[in-house]
Parts: sequence; structure tokens; C-alpha cells
Amino acid sequence: MDSYTVTDEGSLVRVDAEIRLVRKPIAVAMCDEVDRVVAGKDGFKILMNMSAMSKGTPAAGFFVLRTMKKYPLEALAFFGANAFMRGMATTVLGLAGFRSFEMFEDEAAARDWLERAGSPSVAPAPTPQPTGVAGLKRLALPAGLLTSLALVLRLRRRRSRVV
Repeated sequence: MDSYTVTDEGSLVRVDAEIRLVRKPIAVAMCDEVDRVVAGKDGFKILMNMSAMSKGTPAAGFFVLRTMKKYPLEALAFFGANAFMRGMATTVLGLAGFRSFEMFEDEAAARDWLERAGSPSVAPAPTPQPTGVAGLKRLALPAGLLTSLALVLRLRRRRSRVV
């Protein structure tokens, strides 16, 4: 049932995905298809329909993060995403340092924003970046504590095995 399409619309690449759980193999296949479509382009924008996506795994998110860094991506608009996928996308793009992205309820609003994004004659549309950055900062302390706890527990297990 998992399917996706990547469509070349000139300077816009449209990605439609009907995937309940995005795992790394699906993320790799989707990114490979985007690679094929954008080969030779100096810059492009992505319009992504996420209405049929429910969840994504961390491995898929990190793979997309690494892949996004290599693209000459000018702007990215998501539409139809649920709260989990909006949060995941905001986190991944924030960690990648990407600033020109926005989330929308419908395709028409997303396309309208993408048409204006990067245009010198139009003031940049506000992005949810301050919220995303604040969210990332709120997650930094708990994530750091959990990582530290995991390392301490791992060291204790190793020491108990050695003795």
C-alpha cells in the first residue's frame, strides 16, 4: 500500500506520499527519486503532500536530514500533515539549519507561499521558525539528560560484566 510520486513541475518538485509509517528504506527511495528529478537544477522548491502520512521513524528522519543538506533547495512547503509529522518535519529542518519552510492546511495556500518564497519583490512570508527553535530549545535539556542517563546506565552495565 505504501506509494509515492515525485513530479517535476519546472522549478517546483511535487511529492505525494501515501505511507502510513515512513521507514528508512521508503525515505531512501523517495530521496533517490527526488535526486533523479532535480539532477542538474541550480535551485528548486518542494511542495509536499503529507496528508496520507501518519508517522516516521528516527532513522528515516535522520536520513532525510542528511539528504536535505545536499540539495540546492530554495523553499519547502508541506500541506495536509498531522501534528506528529509537522513536529517531525520542523525538528528535522530546524536541525538541518533550513529556514525557508512552512506548513499549510491545503495545497492552494502552500503553492501561493512557494510562488512568493525567494522572490526579491515580495517580503518573505513569516515562517514558524521562532516556534520551531523554541521547541528545539525546550527539547535540548530533556534530550541531553536522557542521553546522559543512557550513557551512565551503559557504563554501569559494562562495569558489572567486567567484574
